[in-house]
Amino acid sequence: MTWGNLSQTWHFVEKWAQTKPEAEALIFENQRLTWKSFKNHMDSIAKAYLEAGVQKGDRVALLSMARTEFPLTYMAAGKVGAVWLGLSPKFTLDELRYLVGHGQPRVLIAVRDFQGQDLAATISALRQEFECLQKVLVIGEPLSGTEGFEAFTSRPRPNLDDALAERSASVNPEDEALLLYTSGSTGQPKGVIHTHRSIVENIKVQVAKFRMTEKDRMLCHFPINHVAADTEIGVGSIMAGCALVLMDRFDPLATLEIIEKEKVTGLGQVPVMFLLEFKEPSFFQRDLSSLTHFLWAGAAAPKIMIDVLDMIRQKTGTLMLTGYGSTETCGFVTYTDPADDLATLQKTVGRMADPFELKVVDTGRQEVPDGRVGEIAVRGPFLMKGYYKNPEATAQVIDAAGWYYTADLGYKDPRGNIILVGRTSEMYKSGGENVYPREIEELLESHPAVLFAAVISVPDELYQEVGWAYIMLKPGQNVGEEDLRELCQDKLANFKVPKRFFIRPLLPLLASGKVNKMALKEEAQGRGG
Repeated sequence: MTWGNLSQTWHFVEKWAQTKPEAEALIFENQRLTWKSFKNHMDSIAKAYLEAGVQKGDRVALLSMARTEFPLTYMAAGKVGAVWLGLSPKFTLDELRYLVGHGQPRVLIAVRDFQGQDLAATISALRQEFECLQKVLVIGEPLSGTEGFEAFTSRPRPNLDDALAERSASVNPEDEALLLYTSGSTGQPKGVIHTHRSIVENIKVQVAKFRMTEKDRMLCHFPINHVAADTEIGVGSIMAGCALVLMDRFDPLATLEIIEKEKVTGLGQVPVMFLLEFKEPSFFQRDLSSLTHFLWAGAAAPKIMIDVLDMIRQKTGTLMLTGYGSTETCGFVTYTDPADDLATLQKTVGRMADPFELKVVDTGRQEVPDGRVGEIAVRGPFLMKGYYKNPEATAQVIDAAGWYYTADLGYKDPRGNIILVGRTSEMYKSGGENVYPREIEELLESHPAVLFAAVISVPDELYQEVGWAYIMLKPGQNVGEEDLRELCQDKLANFKVPKRFFIRPLLPLLASGKVNKMALKEEAQGRGG
């Protein structure tokens, strides 16, 4: 694809509206929008923002999951130079108070109903408590002091045509476009600011690496406060001209059903999502022949996941691709190759993409030789502008030469592939020895009865720290704690062997689908760990 002068996210909506106006762009439940309709809705919402007094740099927040309002409000915000912020309706009111109080959006758009739950009390509390909210729009039945989103944004505003043209012409690639908050696993969430440039420069590489084309139909069922939705799948689909199929929740059975119904070609997930789908009794009877891309990230893939996807690949030719990135890098920065073997797909996250840079460094931030574990540092135009209102935290992770220090530990193999071994915060010392949880998890997942494993560290009076292992089994399988302990004792040094094993039907998950290790640590503390 030639990118030409397309340097801002919303430019791509206009490109596809011009080149294929009647092709499907957005699908959510019974809603189907063409690219022409996408552009018209985007412009209508953009003019509504102007009427609401939105200035360049103001934040516009959407409290919702992935539905048509997600890309519409996001692209419209970019067109008027505003910064878009996604909020999850799964958050508690206190969590939303922090994010709204810190992000200070001028406009809040919120779904009234989320999975049968009326959010009226939450919306009203935010409207009353935060003076920054000059306009609150409700998707569904409006509340006192609010307006209906559809009624307000669809109102004709021909008097603002010139104002929109003038505003959009003033937006440049270096302007801030997206505010994402980190998970907050080590304190309060930090706001990550991305510009149009960082998004476009990253995602144009992703589109090429993942071989996304305008014939694809990509599924998005991630929360809209997650980089997977906001850049990788959301903007990726818009830039490539894909039809974007939206789901406002992750549900394993519903996902399989919508793949069949909508002839989805691209399925990007974290490994736990795939594993939960495999547990569905009807999985192997499903028609998955439309799929051309299996994409995953966020965690290493267990062997069973690779084996099942490879079985499908052998029948359909579906590409299997993975990589590595973060919120701060605007998504993927490393990628595997379609020709990579199964071991490479399971053990590595591929190689750094040109023209991006990567190095592995020691605790003094000096580069270490290939094969040695260290912290991964990356550099390139994909990098965040910084942490919102937190220059001190920004300076801690981005040096004067533009290198971002990820806190991820890994090493480079002889072929240039990156092997992740954990986070600096996950690595622990047991009896003075470094332990990397991922090594233990991979061994446990090699057991034929184990579907997924998570290893955490807990304090220990004798050894300083020891590991506890949490295990999720495959459907219909059984294994005892002693069998797992013997496996570890046979294959690992004694200091790496977890001191306790907990076998569970399901492990706690974050909204993104990753295992929630903080919840496991809290549970361990309750057990006296």
